[in-house]
Amino acid sequence: MKTEPIAAIILAGGKSRRMNGEKPLLPLNGRTLIETVIAQIRPCFGTILISVGDRKKFLPLGLPVIEDEAPGQGPLLAILTALRASPCDANFIMACDIPVIHLPFLKKIISLAPRHEIVVPRYRDGKFEPLFAAYQRAIIPAIERQIRGGDLKISSLFSGCRTKFVAMDGQKWFCNLNTLEEYHDYLRKEKRHAP
Repeated sequence: MKTEPIAAIILAGGKSRRMNGEKPLLPLNGRTLIETVIAQIRPCFGTILISVGDRKKFLPLGLPVIEDEAPGQGPLLAILTALRASPCDANFIMACDIPVIHLPFLKKIISLAPRHEIVVPRYRDGKFEPLFAAYQRAIIPAIERQIRGGDLKISSLFSGCRTKFVAMDGQKWFCNLNTLEEYHDYLRKEKRHAP
């Protein structure tokens, strides 16, 4: 059986404490936030998986849903669960709260994914975007070791894996909607730029 070279995994299992509700299901231009993300990345992937804490709310999306093995324990455990469930060796993993996706930048990351265990955007100041990055299933043992050691930081993986850093500075399109204030600011900007 031929498998897709790379799968997309959208992490939608966070607690959304700062949103006072389900972040992936927030309305955005007649769709939910997660539907907006899916519609943008669909041309790039034959396989799209949704990683969630509670699968029932996401079944209507019509995509395979992976339920977190340890819900609410943070993104590294969600990444581990998703990599175990993925049918592909290379996987592009992203948060569900990125409303605009610059496809050329996404394609750059996935073009590098087959040759590296991790491909992650990095800013000049040393910060990373680990939830807009590619991960190989081969790093599952490294994640398991790190979790057993009590370290749940995704960035701790980078030094022990074959990691390729991609410059993130200048990517003005990139934003996360982490709080209600950021969500409403984004809606206001969208309204101002609407034709």
